[in-house]
Amino acid sequence: MKKAILTLILCVLTLNTAIAQFDSAMFVSDVFLLDTYIKRQNKDVNFKNTKSYKGTPYNNPNYLLGNIYKEGKLLAEKIAIRYNAVADEMEVKQYLSDSDDNARVLTKSQDIYVKIIDDIYVFVPYQGGVEKGGYFQVTFEGNNIALYKKHIKDFSPKKKATSSITKPIPAVFKDKPVFYLVTKKGTFYQMPKSRTKKLKVFGEKLKEMKDFTKQNNLNLNNEKELLIAVKYYDTL
Repeated sequence: MKKAILTLILCVLTLNTAIAQFDSAMFVSDVFLLDTYIKRQNKDVNFKNTKSYKGTPYNNPNYLLGNIYKEGKLLAEKIAIRYNAVADEMEVKQYLSDSDDNARVLTKSQDIYVKIIDDIYVFVPYQGGVEKGGYFQVTFEGNNIALYKKHIKDFSPKKKATSSITKPIPAVFKDKPVFYLVTKKGTFYQMPKSRTKKLKVFGEKLKEMKDFTKQNNLNLNNEKELLIAVKYYDTL
């Protein structure tokens, strides 16, 4: 018991020392899940061995400079961040030059949001809890409606060669994003895959949206054109 307490004290002292050294990056202790380092071995794939799979489990495999905010206040500025879409986690380290082994997982909280270059990610809890909640990219936020993007990765496991003349097939991650219309009250409406069903999500403004998309020859399965439609819908 004494040994466990001593170990805990040493961990806290080490953490406090590390945080004190991070003044330039404006790190705050409650930003991180303590001692949660990234050693990810999901889906029988070693994320670090990029030659073992095609695609990427990340939104962007490279760390990019970003900021972390809590309740609208800046917590950490110009630090290295990347979003792990498979694990649904933000991986954070102080500098781009730091080893990935030094990265930690950002605490999941609806009070904390992340801005990576120009992309904003918010955490949305589910039924008041973080366990089934997730990160969403805010692609548009208007006066009446917002458009959120959920980064989903469709995973196909590796396949062994079935004969001497066939080759093994590596594991593959494919992007399968899902979009949601989000009201000011926080109600989420998932955008279906088909164009026709997407239009029905606009509800009472269905006719106006049909006319607008037809006049502008918009394909709602195209992200940029969907964004044009949502921006127009926000003005109705």
